[in-house]
Amino acid sequence: MQQESPLSEDISTPQELSGDVASGKITRRSHQKSRAGCTNCKSRRIKCDEAKPRCANCARRQVRCSFGTNIPLNTSENRGVSVEMEYSQLSNIELTYHWTTTTSHSLSAWASGAAVWHTLMEEVAFSHRHVLHLMFALTALHLAYCRATRRKEYTATANQHYESALTCVTQAIANINAENCDAILLSVQLICFVSWARGPQPGEYLAFGENGRSEWLVMFRGIRTTLESFGQQNFHKRHGSAAKAKSRPLVSTDEPMGYESQLSELHEHVSIASPSSQIEENVRAVCILQECYSNRYGGVDSEYHVAFAWLYKMSDGFLDQLQQCDPLPLIIYAHFAVLMQDMERFWYMKGWTHHVMSGIFEAMDAEHRAWIKWPMAKVGWIAP
Repeated sequence: MQQESPLSEDISTPQELSGDVASGKITRRSHQKSRAGCTNCKSRRIKCDEAKPRCANCARRQVRCSFGTNIPLNTSENRGVSVEMEYSQLSNIELTYHWTTTTSHSLSAWASGAAVWHTLMEEVAFSHRHVLHLMFALTALHLAYCRATRRKEYTATANQHYESALTCVTQAIANINAENCDAILLSVQLICFVSWARGPQPGEYLAFGENGRSEWLVMFRGIRTTLESFGQQNFHKRHGSAAKAKSRPLVSTDEPMGYESQLSELHEHVSIASPSSQIEENVRAVCILQECYSNRYGGVDSEYHVAFAWLYKMSDGFLDQLQQCDPLPLIIYAHFAVLMQDMERFWYMKGWTHHVMSGIFEAMDAEHRAWIKWPMAKVGWIAP
């Protein structure tokens, strides 16, 4: 008697299995094997659905799929490019995170001041590539300051973003209009921050340079030019809620004793010693400096811009004389450096006050150096 196959009771899907059940022979359904999967799926030895421009596996893993490009990805050169792109993406994620959580809060002494930077960058940076590059450059410099062991790496990243930004900013400035003026304004402000954050540079003293021209001052004056060209009303209209943020004044811990009498003596000296062609500009510079001191130490307004409001308000004629190292503008500038020292509570201003004071001292003769003894003493800089 013929024995019944033990498989006969289990087979109920002839679509899947075929053959003589009684004989126990099972034949699997044949299929066409594909070798056209993407590179990633091949390397992982998994089935690829061959969807283009990115297969499902690559989409799920959020990686670059070879179906998205006609360039072969199996060469060592292209593997290097892929790794570089992934590293760049990770770097940008790190920079974005650090800007959001830390750097944007470090630019201002106010909580609301930090909110201004945070909000404006969200509104502008992701619509204007040059603003985004500058945001990344400044953040990378902040990371270099915070993480000394990776300083070289972060500084290189900052330089790359800064160079990319300058190309875009130059093009934008050449075509400035009411639509992009807010982005340009933020860009020139960020360029100033980046210049500070890079630290003191040989022969560069912010308002003047060893060779006369100061690149930083050119950008700083660009802030005024942009606002004068299109007005602050246009900027506030577009970003009013952030730009109008207010806060309580920052309490000063280092009010320079005797500054009122010192500035009065400076005013008198400038009134007497200035050439007739420069007396009006020089006296005006001292008067505005007195206002800045009063605002800063009188508690009216003590944010960082109070100190640099003095440079912002200076006439082109005065700044030109300063860049030519005229003694009287240099003396006035030395008294401004006392205000600047108070800004060294911010990481991006570290070391600048002594550097600027040393540049002023070197640019002056012995006769005029007597007039900068007070500011030298207040900032704690000792001549070599």
